[in-house]
Amino acid sequence: MNIAPGVAPVLNPIGLEPLSSHPKVSVLVSSYNYQEFLGEAIESVLGQTWQNFELIICDDGSTDASAEVARGYSRLDQRVRVIEKENGGQGSGFNAAFRESSGEILCLLDADDSFRPQKLERVVQGHQRHPEAGFGLHRVLRVNRNKRPQGVWPLRPALPEGWHGEQMLKEGGVLSYMPPTSGLSLHRTVAERIFPLPETHPLTALADQVITRRAPLLTCVVRSLEVLSEYRLHGSNSYEQGRVTAKSLLREILNCRALWEAEREFLATLDPLLALRLQPVEESPYLVYLEYLYARMSRSADTLISYRRLMRDMEADPNSRLLWLWRSSIYFPPFLFDKMVNLMNRQSAVKQLVARLCGVV
Repeated sequence: MNIAPGVAPVLNPIGLEPLSSHPKVSVLVSSYNYQEFLGEAIESVLGQTWQNFELIICDDGSTDASAEVARGYSRLDQRVRVIEKENGGQGSGFNAAFRESSGEILCLLDADDSFRPQKLERVVQGHQRHPEAGFGLHRVLRVNRNKRPQGVWPLRPALPEGWHGEQMLKEGGVLSYMPPTSGLSLHRTVAERIFPLPETHPLTALADQVITRRAPLLTCVVRSLEVLSEYRLHGSNSYEQGRVTAKSLLREILNCRALWEAEREFLATLDPLLALRLQPVEESPYLVYLEYLYARMSRSADTLISYRRLMRDMEADPNSRLLWLWRSSIYFPPFLFDKMVNLMNRQSAVKQLVARLCGVV
């Protein structure tokens, strides 16, 4: 990128290689000690309506029988390939799988999740209809260990689409309403620019979030409002938590800061001046929201300051919902504030009913 002296660089989408008429899809799995669920994940790929795929499973040093499960399927279907290595975290597993891949489109699958039968077909169709978009998103259905539905994420049709690069620079690098790993797809041109993923703590455990910070800085987003994957909550995965607490909020805030540092380093590889344009993560409405919740739930002396920042952001957003509720929340007693936050952020039977009535499940 050639920039005249004194002129700030503008972030624009990169060009993408055209897809073939019947593109091959690489499904990448990073698996660690998920023998209980891995077979179901593999079978959900084998049962796809789009059959031009390869399934590459990296066993990340499992101490259970996960590698044996994966090898059993590889003996039955030559499209299934297994890589085994020492444990290095989710990001390192995806890096190893990506190095062995050859598909024009890549889909990520957590070893405890599953694809719905038309997932790959819908992803291919989306990228074909929007050849300018190298990053795909869709809704996921949260299920418990026994596959009982726990709610759609996101419940509202709020998945982003189009070009968001410049917006992300102004808002601390965060694009909201990102689905987890099994709701993401990448055009190979984009994947080659964002891999390898970081393998240091805590980023190697946040591989999907690294991708959702990097990919929209390079390309437009294509979305599907369909539920195409099931995301299993079972107490061992990184997203699951019993309740929203001050401790869990602090962990999320620290992760946001680590992701921002990594994002700035990534931008510097594109152009050092772009890294300078990335606003502090404190400018992200998402972090402002988290910091207010944390201040209230930890009873911090900075609660009023955090509240005023949240009100500033919400009042400036014409699409802000429930402004009246958050404006009055500063007066809620701690027990009521805790109950409100957990009701709004956790799945519930009421939310699931709404999803069914809206026809998104």
